[in-house]
Amino acid sequence: MKSRLSKLRIGLLLFVMVAAQLGIVAPNTPVAQAADNGLALKPLMGWSSFSMQVYTGVNTIISAASIKAQSDAMEATLQPYGYEYINIDAGWNGSMDGYGRPIPSTTLYPNGFQEVIDYVHNNGQKIGIYGIPGMSKEAYDNDLPIYGAPGCSMQDIAALPLRTGDYWDIGYKIDFNQPCAQSYIDSIADLYGSWGIDFLKFDSVTPGSGHNDTSIDARGDVKAWAEALAPYGIWLELSWALDMNYIDYWKQYSNGWRVDWDIECYCGSGGLTTWANIARTFPKAEQWWRHGSPGGWNDFDSLNVGNGAMDGLTQDERRTAMTLWAMSSAQFYIGNDMTNLDAFGIGLLTNKEVIAVNQAGRPAHPVSTATNQQAWYANNGDGSYTVALVNLGNSAATVSVNWSDIGLSGSATVRDLWTHTDLGSFNTGYSSVNLAPHASRLFKVVSQGGSNAVNNDDTGIKYVGAWQRSYNRGFGDFQNDVHFTQTNNDYFEYTFNGTGIDLITEKDSSQGNIDVYVDGVFKQTVSTYNATRQVQQKVYGITGLSNGPHTIKAVKKTGTYMLLDKLSFNVASPIQINDADAGFTYNGSWTHSTARGFGDYKDDVHYTSTNNDYVQYTFTGTGVELITEKEAGQGNIDIYVDNVFKETVNTYNATRLAQQTVYKISGLTPGSHTIKAVKKTGTYMLLDKLNVSSTKKQYNNTDPGITYSGTWSLNGNRGFGDYNNDVHFSQTNNDYFQFAFSGTGVEVITEKEAGQGDIDIYIDNVFQQTVSTYNATRLTNQVVFAITGLTNGNHTVKGVKKTGTFMLLDSLRVTP
Repeated sequence: MKSRLSKLRIGLLLFVMVAAQLGIVAPNTPVAQAADNGLALKPLMGWSSFSMQVYTGVNTIISAASIKAQSDAMEATLQPYGYEYINIDAGWNGSMDGYGRPIPSTTLYPNGFQEVIDYVHNNGQKIGIYGIPGMSKEAYDNDLPIYGAPGCSMQDIAALPLRTGDYWDIGYKIDFNQPCAQSYIDSIADLYGSWGIDFLKFDSVTPGSGHNDTSIDARGDVKAWAEALAPYGIWLELSWALDMNYIDYWKQYSNGWRVDWDIECYCGSGGLTTWANIARTFPKAEQWWRHGSPGGWNDFDSLNVGNGAMDGLTQDERRTAMTLWAMSSAQFYIGNDMTNLDAFGIGLLTNKEVIAVNQAGRPAHPVSTATNQQAWYANNGDGSYTVALVNLGNSAATVSVNWSDIGLSGSATVRDLWTHTDLGSFNTGYSSVNLAPHASRLFKVVSQGGSNAVNNDDTGIKYVGAWQRSYNRGFGDFQNDVHFTQTNNDYFEYTFNGTGIDLITEKDSSQGNIDVYVDGVFKQTVSTYNATRQVQQKVYGITGLSNGPHTIKAVKKTGTYMLLDKLSFNVASPIQINDADAGFTYNGSWTHSTARGFGDYKDDVHYTSTNNDYVQYTFTGTGVELITEKEAGQGNIDIYVDNVFKETVNTYNATRLAQQTVYKISGLTPGSHTIKAVKKTGTYMLLDKLNVSSTKKQYNNTDPGITYSGTWSLNGNRGFGDYNNDVHFSQTNNDYFQFAFSGTGVEVITEKEAGQGDIDIYIDNVFQQTVSTYNATRLTNQVVFAITGLTNGNHTVKGVKKTGTFMLLDSLRVTP
């Protein structure tokens, strides 16, 4: 493959180099922040010409007519989904001016390159071009002057003795210690800026590109180009097979970096790529995932999944490739001929839920790579996880994920992002049975209440200062690693959506004090000192936060070291509102259908057959989900929130699917809101339930504010779907719990089960009622008592065991 790569590249590059070269060039590992130039806040989405240049063996794909056709095709099909970059690879320039600066090919662009640039921009897109490190040998031989730098010429800036500046030995290396060198790069960047260029692919960057040493070393080129392009907001992308030992440098000066060799197979009409080239990217993703974050992203090369006749992949392999690119938050650019995409490819490339995974910028990593059956995951910081199950083997196999392996406690719902199907709630994990060879599944897994562990290497944690990662420690840390710093006032921050968070670290004689802030407010100074090493120690915790976004910050104050092992945050259980709830207003000819046996929540729905009938519900919270069946007799529903139309959702499916989330909104201002759903088409419209994201504060049974009187025990790791996967229980009548809270209401949440009985509930020492927690089968997360309308202030709830073998407490939920 390397020889074929070299022949094609050299053919293209000799054409380029007639003008000029343009391009870029631990177990303790330092932590670097990505480039801070305002670009690459999300992975790039677009198209690159190179795969088609390889496939066809000619440069006509980058002609003016072809680029315009690709731009039009993107505008028509892919641009509505976020694709916006049209990137032209090697071969776009044909000569150079008298200052060694490139002049675009007049053969490819007979009406001028500016016409093509303007055409792409007028289609609402951005345009990119290609370059490599160094200077043209011809420019050196002629000792051309440098534009805008009187007295400077090419021979002033060449590294001596003369030596190659790139993988192919096309140009000479530049000596960036010479003051005129930056002026030369600036003169080209100024030209690109004047044209309106938006992106530069900088190829043959070393260390990397087949030279993982400093024998060529294009780091000076990278820095010079980064500085020259910055005033114009031009994205700098480095290629190829970059050496990860220099990742801090790549992150400092660029917006993305190719992690491997070309994805193309160089097999002519045999295809754009092969499964082997996709499969080899999985280990690269495992090695590089920690380094993708806003400002700079890992680059896996072109995603060639748009046309089955051309891609060189099966449909399962095409879906798996896109799953890998999406879950890894890799640069998301395709290499297909966009004028010739097939229906399956368009379906892949326009799947909004899969694209959203890529654009969320939370790179996934594997639970284990010990076998070809792998589970990959990313913690999204809001109680949800991206989870992919992948079968890299050559025969069908069952692939599973355990919630405990991804840091999730309690039950979770699973949604298939490829089929847009809610699969249900699962207590301990999920398995894909007989997953085909080279196939994959991509899920959104959402905690139904409980703790979510965040390891110290999670890309959502922002480290400021001289932090390093220490791994393979062997001390018993969570996932066997920590981040550490030795510099006072260094800190980390983490933003999460939930109701509380714990900070877990080691304690040791070399450690000292940490100041902890939540939402910018100082909370306390905690000590991490201990005479001997203790691992996985909770040094700070807070509960009872309003259900929503919060930020924890920890600052090193004293001691030789500050360490972070993990964070663990709690999310509130969604409040489920059944369709039979008295708060619903049904307008029109609605009917209540019960005992359906289809898997609906509480086995019932409301339905209507009349267009423009509607249902309305007012809730207090920050978000809501509408859950119903999908079925062949159903159609479209218009959704309004606070009397503002949001969207039309489709509830049709060829076969019946129960408990499907057809609409979701979050981020509403805390307070009262109204959702309205109006039947528009189809024979029936059904409502099963709503899930409300409440501003209520949820307290786990382990909260230190809860007082237990009697012989109570803690039972953890239950696997039944309890909030945080644990309960407190007692077997002794008249034992009780008590909790003081500030708010206007409270709910008592527990299991119901055949061994349980009655509980007496008191508010402010006044008996309220006796509630039954008996049920023939186990039910978790059950609200057995709720009170609202209390005077806003301090109150006490008390629950006393009266009958049954057991009394359990799972959690309490307080209305502020």
